[in-house]
Amino acid sequence: MTAGAKSIFSGSNPIAVPSPIPTGYDGTALFIVQAAIIICFCRLLNVGMSRIRQPMVIAEVIGGILLGPSVMGRIPNFSSTIFPPPSLPFLGLVANVGLVFFLFMVGLELDIRSLKKNIHRSFIISLAGMALPFGSGIGVSYALYQLLGTDHDVPFSSFLLFLGVAMAITAFPVLARILTELKLLRTFVGSITLSAAAIDDVTSWCLLALVVAIVNAGSGIIILWVILCTIGFVLLMLLVGRPLMYKFLVYTNSFEN
Repeated sequence: MTAGAKSIFSGSNPIAVPSPIPTGYDGTALFIVQAAIIICFCRLLNVGMSRIRQPMVIAEVIGGILLGPSVMGRIPNFSSTIFPPPSLPFLGLVANVGLVFFLFMVGLELDIRSLKKNIHRSFIISLAGMALPFGSGIGVSYALYQLLGTDHDVPFSSFLLFLGVAMAITAFPVLARILTELKLLRTFVGSITLSAAAIDDVTSWCLLALVVAIVNAGSGIIILWVILCTIGFVLLMLLVGRPLMYKFLVYTNSFEN
């Protein structure tokens, strides 16, 4: 360690973020502290959650709320010291990478043949699972629209659709974590639940993207263009992407026996 290096032994704060951030700033020490606090705090919460038979992901969600601005963020200088705004993009990047790997492992454990066999049941369950939250979102949309004030840049019809679709979206990674921890992922119930959630998510996110496009569109031509681009992308994946992926799997001998 050089004499000018920041450390607790030299009386410096190794996790302090300089302002403005200089070129080549190394935030490794801050990231290690953040990761240690998040992991230890969630593990500690899981001790209590496990006693009432709740999966680890519930403790992680509660831990995020407690460490966020709603609770501990109200402590003076807590968020600015432990979770300063310049460090959040990198922390989010690491979280997204971990989420991608986790969902990849979930995909490896899924039985595609079971999903295809139960696609009709999953579709019905997905529609039923979307109907109630979508209707609830529409039901409270008028009250929320009035509560937010009278000067609105967004028409009520767009607000109604946005709230309904947002309420209908499923937290797919959270559901996958719950099924994995409860060892239900490879069961009949887990397969049906996960496939229904996948259908729900795809439908809801497509509708949400369409609603956002409608809200941001200045004319009907832009809305039509967004819809046509979406249809074109789906057709491209089905007519071009799928055959290419099939040939790649055949070439690499990746099919299961």
